[in-house]
Amino acid sequence: MKNFSHDTRSYRTWLLGLLCSSLLGMFTCGLALAQISGSVVIARIDGTINPATDDYLRTSLQKAHEEKARLFVLFMNTPGGLLPSMQSMVSRLLESDIPSVVYVHPSGGGAISAGVFITLAGNISVMAPGTSIGAAHPVSGDGQEMTADVRAKLENFAATLAKSIAERRGKNVEWAEKAVRESVAITANEAQEKGVIDFIAPDLDNLLAQLESRTVSIKGNTIALTGVKDSPRREFPMSFKQIIINILADPNIAILLGLAAMLGLGLEFYHPGALFPGIIGAVCLILSLTSVQVLPINYGGIALLVLSVVFFVVEMTMPTFGIWGFAGIISLILGSIYVVDTDMVWSVEGFQVNYLLIGSIAGFVGLAILAVGMLVIKDRKRPVFTGREGMVGKVGTVRSAFVENSIGEKEGKIFVSGEIWSAVLDAKSAAIAVGDKVVVNAVDDTELKLVVGTKPVRDSSFVA
Repeated sequence: MKNFSHDTRSYRTWLLGLLCSSLLGMFTCGLALAQISGSVVIARIDGTINPATDDYLRTSLQKAHEEKARLFVLFMNTPGGLLPSMQSMVSRLLESDIPSVVYVHPSGGGAISAGVFITLAGNISVMAPGTSIGAAHPVSGDGQEMTADVRAKLENFAATLAKSIAERRGKNVEWAEKAVRESVAITANEAQEKGVIDFIAPDLDNLLAQLESRTVSIKGNTIALTGVKDSPRREFPMSFKQIIINILADPNIAILLGLAAMLGLGLEFYHPGALFPGIIGAVCLILSLTSVQVLPINYGGIALLVLSVVFFVVEMTMPTFGIWGFAGIISLILGSIYVVDTDMVWSVEGFQVNYLLIGSIAGFVGLAILAVGMLVIKDRKRPVFTGREGMVGKVGTVRSAFVENSIGEKEGKIFVSGEIWSAVLDAKSAAIAVGDKVVVNAVDDTELKLVVGTKPVRDSSFVA
C-alpha cells in the first residue's frame, strides 16, 4: 500500500511538472514566435521616389498597424528619386512593427538607384520574373557626374547605408556595396542566386504561397508568417493630395508651372482686367510654390529668376533697345534650368531636368513677356483718338458765326467728327466766318466746349 501511494504521488508530481513545463514552453514560444492576425495590406509605388511616395508609405504602414495586419506588401517599380525621401522610406520599413515584403513588379520593371535601398529594407525582398535591380551609384538629376568631392562623400555614405541595410536583413552585403560603387545591375534570377532577394514570384498569389511558414524578425521577436495565403487582402491607393504632390514632384512640371505663373501674371500686370491670364497665373503660382516645398531648391536659380523680373521691369520703364530685356531672357532661362538642386536627386532616368525643353520654353516665355510689355508701352505713348481727349488736333467746319458772349469769349458751333460741338475761339486766332476750317486745340471739360483756332490745314483729308 505504501508503494502504491508513493507511486501515485510520484505520478502526480511528474504530471504536474509536465503540465507546468508545457505551459511555460507554450508561453515562451508565444513570445518568441508571435502570430499576427488580420489582413494583407497592399501598397503600390510606380514612379519616382519623392515626398509623395514617402508620405504614401507612411500612411499605408499606419493603416496596416491600425488594422493589426498580418503582412504589408509594397509593389514597387522605380527609376530612382530624391535622396531624403529614400532615406525616410528605408527608416519606415526598418522600424515597422508589421512584417513587410518589397515586391519588385511588374515584369519589365525594376528597382533602380534609390529603389535598391528600399528593396533591401523589407523583411522579405521579392522580384517578379523579368525585372532588374541595381545601378545605385549616385547620379545628379541632370544625369551628369557630380563634382569629385560631392560624389566621394555621397558614394561613401550610400555604400555604408546599403551595407548596413543588407547586414540587418541578411542579404548579400558585398553586392550591395558594388551596386553603389560600381553601379552594377542584375536580373531577378541573378539576384536570387547572389542572395540579394529571398525568392522570385510571378504574382501575388504565388508570393503569399511561398511566404507560408517563413519567419521574420521584428525588433527582436520572431514572427511566423502563417495563414497569409488565405488572409483577406486590402489595397490602399494614393490619396488625391498624394497624387497631386507626386505630379508636382517632377522637376520639369514644377518649373513649367513657375514659367506659366510668370507669363500669366506678367500679362495681367501689363493689361489689368484681362482676368483669365491672372487667374491661371495665380493658380500656377500656388502649385509651383507647393512644388518648392517638395523639391530641393537651388537658391542661385531662384536669384536668377528674381533678377530676370528686375531686368524686364527696367526694360519697360527705361527702354534700352532690348538690352535689359535680353538680359532678362537669359536670366530666366538659366534660372529655370538651375532652380532645382539636382545634386540631391538620386536618379538614373525619369527624374531629370530636361534642359532643352525647359530652356526653350523659358526663352519663349521671356520673349512673350518682353513683346507684350513693349506693345503696352507703345500703346500708352500713342495719342488718344477716342472720346473728348481724342478731339484735340482734329479739323472741323464752322457752322454758326462766332459771337462774343457775356464773359467776353467768342462762341459758336462747329462740325467735327460727325457731330455738332459748341466751341470758343482761341484769343490768338483771327476772326473767322461760317464755312471756315478750324483746328481743335483743347477741350474745356467744365463746359464741354472745344477750344479752336485758325491754324492752317496742311492735309485736307482730315477736314470734317
